[in-house]
Amino acid sequence: MLETRCLHTASYKRDWSIVKISEYLLKVIEGIGITHGFSLVGGMAMHLNRAAGSGALTIVYCNHEQAVVAAADGFARADNFARPALAIVTSGPGVTNTITSVSSAYYDSVPMVLLSGQVKSADINSVGVRSFGAQETPHIALLRPITKASFSYDPSGCSNEQLGSMLALSMTGRKGPVHIDVPLDIQSQDVKTSDDVEEVVRTYCDILDADANQSLILPAELLDGLCQAKQPLLVLGNALKIASIAQDDVLSLVNCLNVPVLLTWASMDLLNYDHPLVFGCAGGLAGTHSNKILQSADFIIFLGTRLDLLTTGYNPSAYGKNAQRYVIDCDIAELGKLEGLPKLKTIRGDVRAAVAELTRVVALSEEKIRPWLALCRSWEVENKEAELNAFAEKKLNTYHIADCISGADSTRYVVPTASGFAVEGFARFYKTTRGSRFAWAGHVLGSMGLAIPSAIGAAVRLDECIACVDGDGGFLLNVQELYTIKANPQLSIAIFVLNNKGYASIVNSQTRAFHKTFGADSCSGLASIDFAKLADIATLEYRLCQTYEQLNDVVNSIAKGTRILVDIWMQDDGYRGPSISTKFDAEGRPYSTELEDISWR
Repeated sequence: MLETRCLHTASYKRDWSIVKISEYLLKVIEGIGITHGFSLVGGMAMHLNRAAGSGALTIVYCNHEQAVVAAADGFARADNFARPALAIVTSGPGVTNTITSVSSAYYDSVPMVLLSGQVKSADINSVGVRSFGAQETPHIALLRPITKASFSYDPSGCSNEQLGSMLALSMTGRKGPVHIDVPLDIQSQDVKTSDDVEEVVRTYCDILDADANQSLILPAELLDGLCQAKQPLLVLGNALKIASIAQDDVLSLVNCLNVPVLLTWASMDLLNYDHPLVFGCAGGLAGTHSNKILQSADFIIFLGTRLDLLTTGYNPSAYGKNAQRYVIDCDIAELGKLEGLPKLKTIRGDVRAAVAELTRVVALSEEKIRPWLALCRSWEVENKEAELNAFAEKKLNTYHIADCISGADSTRYVVPTASGFAVEGFARFYKTTRGSRFAWAGHVLGSMGLAIPSAIGAAVRLDECIACVDGDGGFLLNVQELYTIKANPQLSIAIFVLNNKGYASIVNSQTRAFHKTFGADSCSGLASIDFAKLADIATLEYRLCQTYEQLNDVVNSIAKGTRILVDIWMQDDGYRGPSISTKFDAEGRPYSTELEDISWR
């Protein structure tokens, strides 16, 4: 079961009585198990800043509010989504600067508490003008659509039980950020005691305990269908990671069912790629074997995967189209979007309970499953042979860079940026081995620029060197965080820059559409980047890699404590393997390639 990690009353000394609201909130934060936070200080958060910096929390100070939340996001992922991360910002621009990172955390279901300062209550706009208080903006209206809860805290209108319940939203159901806005005058009120803190923590823990002990009864038709299937398939999504399900429990499920397993890009590190039942990630940019298995299955259980447009090649209806499909997820809205699709049924339930129930299912007999597994493995061998032929020459393309980094003992935790032509190729070919982790710096939103602060968050949480993989374009979007790395020399980070001299994906799309580029490279308005000078800012060692052999030497030299920026001059990132493409029918209407039809060139 999920450990709630509540510290309860045992963590409190009873030699304090009445405290400020700011201190009360931070003691509550400590009480629910949070040990670290990320912040950029500001005048309207001054009491929150003092309380955070004076207590038991370790606070890392970033240099932009977008990075504050992104670092908290990276910490939560490295912490296996097991407790909320903490971000503290000031009012107005402090909050507006967080919106990209908060959106990313919300879409990716990352548990987080965002504390923001606000102008004093008398200065909050109540007269309908555009701007009233100094550095005031409508925080709640901006953040409510991209958080599980966003509210202004006032002790006269929010009981201890209500506060505990709101905090618990970050960790229950589909996880996500909770935002608490605290006006400056409220922060400094002396009205709370240790008993108040304990009541909040107790409420929070009771809710998490109940959530962790949900049950689920799987329909008989699902269990019967699984037993009768000739070519069954299990697709495991990122919700299993978000639910903090232990890898041993995932392995038990897979070994118990004894059927082929596919993962998604977001869940690729749930299992090692070389597990005998794991056959990669199906989709629009994938190995041919994965898509053949998906489209040949006659019975599929999708567990904790949303079947979003990118995963399904923009066609959820055809994703596993020849199978009877069951989708198990806790989010009723995600299930609702699938209603009406042919041969697809949805089950709303907790994935932890679903894993427990499916693990009790009697495994399919070896004799019955053997022909199907043999077919899957033959397709896997064919794909591997084609892959090796396509990338026979060892040079600095996404295939060999991913192979080098994923195979090394020194780079076991990888934080890639969420968008970019080269990074997508890197993700496509990355192979999880020996329990390595692939923790996207954002995923669903696809924002560039979050890799460095996310890697900082991971480095704060883990006692190892974090491999941060970014493109040269995305690197600049939070370049100020090099100073955060400089200010924290204890953080071990290896930044790998996939340097293709600009925005390669934009260059490609503009060239295809317009036969010309605009603001996408040094020939169309961008400056070349001197990464050696940037490495010096952060007191990082700088290494330039222009050959695969140079990269391999650098990767093998990395150890715990390493702080380095590796500038990889891409030699060829034009081919990323089989992918769907847009074609046109006889009447000129566009359509996408069927997943089972994509092939190696």
